[in-house]
Amino acid sequence: MRYLYILSIWLFAGLWTSCSKEKGGEDDPKVTNAPEVSIQNLGMKNTVLPGRSVRLKANIRKGEKVTLRWDVDGREVSKDTILDFSAKEVGTYLLKVTATNELGEASDTASVKVMEGFKISDIQNWTGKGANESVLAIQWVAPGTEDLLHPTDEEVTFLAWGYRWDGEGATGIDMLKAVAKADGRLYLILARDALGQTVKGIGFDANGDGVLKIESEEYRSGHGVQTSLHLSQADFNSDNIYYQKEGESVENVKVLSDGDLWIGGWYTAYATYWLGEGEAILEAEEYEYSNFYASGRLLENQSWDVWTFSPINYETEENILPIPRLLKAADNR
Repeated sequence: MRYLYILSIWLFAGLWTSCSKEKGGEDDPKVTNAPEVSIQNLGMKNTVLPGRSVRLKANIRKGEKVTLRWDVDGREVSKDTILDFSAKEVGTYLLKVTATNELGEASDTASVKVMEGFKISDIQNWTGKGANESVLAIQWVAPGTEDLLHPTDEEVTFLAWGYRWDGEGATGIDMLKAVAKADGRLYLILARDALGQTVKGIGFDANGDGVLKIESEEYRSGHGVQTSLHLSQADFNSDNIYYQKEGESVENVKVLSDGDLWIGGWYTAYATYWLGEGEAILEAEEYEYSNFYASGRLLENQSWDVWTFSPINYETEENILPIPRLLKAADNR
């Protein structure tokens, strides 16, 4: 009888536990909160090439026993936490995630633009060897452009080169120097200071006649008087580099050779440095202003280094962004 009594207690305890779980025990908590949900863009990009994907995550901030539903332009596509969205057709797509439980529902939306654009594979002019690929792109404006911050499309020349490399430690200045040496149409004015090497100007022999002539203006500042410079292609070394000497001005450079281009300066305008990453950069806002000198910027596979030309305004501190829709491949000379 004693054993039957103990067995009865065990059976009763098991039945009570089972009933407790069905009614909402510790393993099955009651739903006490309506859901709250938001979309996290894991790739940090709102634009994508046709056929390429962007990864989105539904973050449930509140609520229990939540079910999810993803819709693209009103059509259900998934119930998972992660959505890898892609589309073959160009356009802007509205993505919506809805979280639901017995107390209610909540939703969040995001838009993704699918568009054509310049890709690393479109580059024609490559320098270097290695498994890693980086992009150098330079955006010049035509001499005499009045509004540097808002040039017309016709006033902009925006070209891209490719740089291949192996290992670690390659920098933005390594790429810039290598491309200038290999192409021959690029001319650099560089300077050295305690923080590294600075880019004071980038010239381009746009008509390919082997001639580049520029002159700067005398500049007076709290640092003293800087004398004007008069340079031609013969003043640059065999790597197409001229190192600025102390007391030399690079301000308000004028291009004297017909059809050629120049960006640069230091106190009145300067070559503005932007960084990006990925197979393609389709919108200007995807670029980040660099806080590094080019000599301190470590390259990564599919990294982009882009230079534009910005006047210095200490009130607005506005810089001109790259204009991706105008980017073209530099021809392979």
